[in-house]
Amino acid sequence: MDPIQQRFNEIEWTYATGDPKALKELEKRIAIAARKRGLITYSDLVRGVTFDLPNLQKPRTIDVTDWQEIDRAIVGDFLGYISKRSYEHAKLFSSALVVSKMDGSPGEGFYSLLKQLGLIPNTRSAKALALWAEHVAKAHTWFAKH
Repeated sequence: MDPIQQRFNEIEWTYATGDPKALKELEKRIAIAARKRGLITYSDLVRGVTFDLPNLQKPRTIDVTDWQEIDRAIVGDFLGYISKRSYEHAKLFSSALVVSKMDGSPGEGFYSLLKQLGLIPNTRSAKALALWAEHVAKAHTWFAKH
């Protein structure tokens, strides 16, 4: 088995498998951005999405003007899982297209995932940046065809 796929399969997903409707919406928004050969901000990704998760006391809609730690945890988990799914289908990390509105780069969670998968030695390396750019290009190409 592909070692990256094997590492993905070892990850326990806290939130992402608990709300198929939210997952589908996030994947759709990423795909739309990819087909336009663009990126999408974290805020635009989750704006108006309600996360109805069994491990939360009540459904949660993220206030994109006031991100909480739980919001970052939920979104990070979903993005990791979305990358797992896109890797299974197309050998790319579609979450590479999700970026900060401040500087247009992915958050620390993206680089932490690359490190967890054994692809980079640390989150602040030239290789990390190169992998991000590579997966943005792969996602743009793949989604334009599918």
